[in-house]
Parts: sequence; C-alpha cells; structure tokens
Amino acid sequence: MNVAETDNVASNLNDFFEGLSTHPVFNNDYFQYIKENEWNPQTYELYRANFFYRTELTVKGIAHVCARSAAVNDMDTLILFAYILSEETGFGNKAHCHEFFMENALNIYGETEFSLAPTKVQEAKYSEYIIPETVAYRERIQELISDSYPRMLGVAMALETHADIMLTNFRDAFRKNRKKLPEDVYQNKVEVYFNSHVESGVEERHAEDARMCVINNCKTREDYNEIKHGALGAIEVQQEMWDAMYQKCLVLA
Repeated sequence: MNVAETDNVASNLNDFFEGLSTHPVFNNDYFQYIKENEWNPQTYELYRANFFYRTELTVKGIAHVCARSAAVNDMDTLILFAYILSEETGFGNKAHCHEFFMENALNIYGETEFSLAPTKVQEAKYSEYIIPETVAYRERIQELISDSYPRMLGVAMALETHADIMLTNFRDAFRKNRKKLPEDVYQNKVEVYFNSHVESGVEERHAEDARMCVINNCKTREDYNEIKHGALGAIEVQQEMWDAMYQKCLVLA
C-alpha cells in the first residue's frame, strides 16, 4: 500500500471508532429498564445468572488474546493484555480474582435484598434463568476470537469499550434497588466491585489499550475489514442478549 492508502485506512478506523460509540448497545432497553424499575427476586436472579455466565468468559477470552499475540510476536498487545489478565486474576492472589470479587458482591446483595441463596459463577450455566441468547453470546464470541488475528482484536476492543458503560449502568441499578443492606456494608462489600472498575478508570484504560492494539495491527484494508467484522459481531450479539434480557424482565416483573 502507498502512503495515501495507509492514511485512508487510518482515517476509516478513526471514523469507525467514533461511529461505534453511538451504537444502541450502549443505551439499550435492558440498561434503561433496570435503572428505572425495581428488581424482584426473579428479575435479580435473571440478572445474576446471566451476568455470571456472560462474564465468566472474560478471563478465558483475555488469556486467548495473550496466547495468540505471543504466537505472532505482537509484543505490544501481549504486554497490554497480560497486564489486564493479571488484574482480572488478582495479581497472583486467588482471593482477589475479579470472578470471586463479583461472585461475593452479587451474592451478598441477592441474599440480603431478595433472600436468594448464594451461587457460584461456575454454576451459573446450570441455572433455569439462563436465556438462549446468553448461550449464543458465548458461542459467537468464542467463534469470532478464534478467527483471524485482526478480527479477534476487534472483538476485544469492542467488549472493552462496552465494559465501562455496562458496569456504570449496573451500579446505578444496584443503588436504586438497595433497601435492606446497610450503607457501609453495601459500599464495602457490593458497590466496591463496580467502583474498582469504574471509579478507578480501569475499564477506560482497558478500552484505550485495546484500541491501541487495534491501531497497531490495522495496516491494510483487509485488516480494517476484519477488525470491523469482529467488533460489530461482538457488539451485535451483545445487543441481542440485552434485548432478550429486557423482554424476559417484562415477563418476570
């Protein structure tokens, strides 16, 4: 490619980043519903089971990015995602892994607010509340990140971009629905999970790092098309999951 073609690819990528930020997945009906309506035991269980099962894929996906970036000698991506993986896995301390952090926070909330028995993240897939769209989400993400290298990076970038907005919306819902948990217990045992991602800027940094990895690997029109395919594929299947969650809430409310 000549300089003009390279500049055009970079320009298209910047335009894609800007356009992606306005995708309806970031302001979907499910996010709005849980902020404006109160949970009951069934709608909270729906949220917990599907969020556990959805998010259980996160560490596996990040580890996959690390393995593939190492295989192609993409050291910049390996370094950035290895650090993200270290954060997700508690910097070597199993008790500080985000999976357990999330599990404890959502179980304390569910038990106190809705008298729900605690459940494990690894058991969520067996829940009667798991919807087909969550299963489809996992299957589609695994399919996309197993395809071309640029396509995988597009997926990672899209999901990291989505994470900050998702967790902020969920934190708003938890605040709205707190009725029984004392403020100090809620802050120190539940909201701390969301704040550790949102207030500290961790998710924003993850999104910026993922975008940089995409930029570094977008050299040709084919790279751009693959990145776009991966990103849109991830966002669209996530949108389908949230839309289905919204419809299920209307039934259970």
